[in-house]
Parts: sequence; structure tokens; C-alpha cells
Amino acid sequence: MRNILTGLTFFFVSHLFAQSDKESIRATYQAAFIFDYEQSKDLFPKDLQPVFKASIDQGVFVDFILESNGILSSFKPDIKLNNAQDHSNSIVQEILASENNPLYKDFMKNEYYKQFDINVKTFLVKDNLPDYQWKLTKEKIMINGYHVVKAIGEDADGNEVLAWYSPEVRFKDGPHTLANLPGLILKAEMITPYFKVIFTINQLEILKNPLPIHLPTKGKITSFDDMRKELNTINTYSE
Repeated sequence: MRNILTGLTFFFVSHLFAQSDKESIRATYQAAFIFDYEQSKDLFPKDLQPVFKASIDQGVFVDFILESNGILSSFKPDIKLNNAQDHSNSIVQEILASENNPLYKDFMKNEYYKQFDINVKTFLVKDNLPDYQWKLTKEKIMINGYHVVKAIGEDADGNEVLAWYSPEVRFKDGPHTLANLPGLILKAEMITPYFKVIFTINQLEILKNPLPIHLPTKGKITSFDDMRKELNTINTYSE
């Protein structure tokens, strides 16, 4: 009898896991960009600093959509929601322009892809997903009805990254390049000397069928650092 029960338990558990492997998710996040004006104002010419100040005083919020089938995912601005927002915020418009092309993750290769259209050149950044050196904590809270656990990491520049992930949603994905925690990241904070970005999930849909996601192919394949070096060289020669 024990062997029969064990066999049935294994069958049902395996069947449930097989079903969940075919599921996909669609999550919407709101990103709040909180700038330190004194630290970041010198990034702008003096004549644009009043516009920058007015924009951050107004509040800088951008909505994003994450779609994932567990193997590939895409992260992009929610055009429908953002088009309904106030277009007078110049910082929001700059962010939307820079994030116009989705960011893709390939979990089979642990890579991300993003197309950049800069002047007349198109680059296709293909690089490893960042290693945030996650440290899992025992701190737990509830977000949108899900139990989440706090993780602490840092980016390649030594900036602190905080993430709250839910083991109840078995997708090792999250907003932007954040990934590789044992559950979906429902909230995250990326902290730099100039600004902080807080991603907070608004809605999560569990889809029963896998989403078709296709990686981009257009543009010169390069790493982000090599693209930046090439652009710096072009700017130097043009001066």
C-alpha cells in the first residue's frame, strides 16, 4: 500500500510540475525614479537643470510589462498605460525613448539581449545576465497577496540592489536585468549615487499556455561595454 501511495504521489506531483513548466506569466510593474537633485543636476547643462528639477518634482513614474515563458522573457514599457500619462514630464519621455526596445532574457544561456538604435547605427547588446551576488535573508513580508522573501545584492559598480521574491511563483525572473532568485521578483530597489529606482508589481497573470517570445536579431552584436567604448570613440572624433 505504501508503494502504491508513493507512486500516486509521485505521479500527481510530477504532473503538476509538468503543467507549471508550460505556464507563462505576464506581470506589470510601476517603476518610480527618485532622483537626488544636488547629486545629479550636473549631468545636465545648466539651461536644462530647471526643466530637470520640475520633472523630478512632478514625480517620475514609468509602467513596464514583463512576459516570461520560463525560458525566454521580455521586459518593455507598457505603451498603453504610459501614453495615457502626462507627456509634459521630459524625464519620463527620455526614459521611454531609451527603453523603446524590449530587454530580453535567455535563461538557457543566462544571457540578455537589447537593441539600441543610436543615430544611424543599430547595436544588439548580447551579454551575460549580471551576477548580483544575491544574499538571501529571512525577512518576509506580503506583496499583492504573495509571500515574499528579501534578498540583498549589488551590481558591477558596487551599487546596492534589494529584491523581494516569491517562491510561490516559480519563475526566476524579475524587472530589468534582475533575475536568478528562487522565485519571481515582485519588488526591487536599484540604488545609485544619483537616483534610486523602485519597481513594484501591480498585476500578475498566470497564463496556462506558453507565450511565444522571439529574441531580436537586428544590429551589430556587441557587449554593453564595447558599445559604450565605440560610442565614446565616435564622439571623440566628432568633436
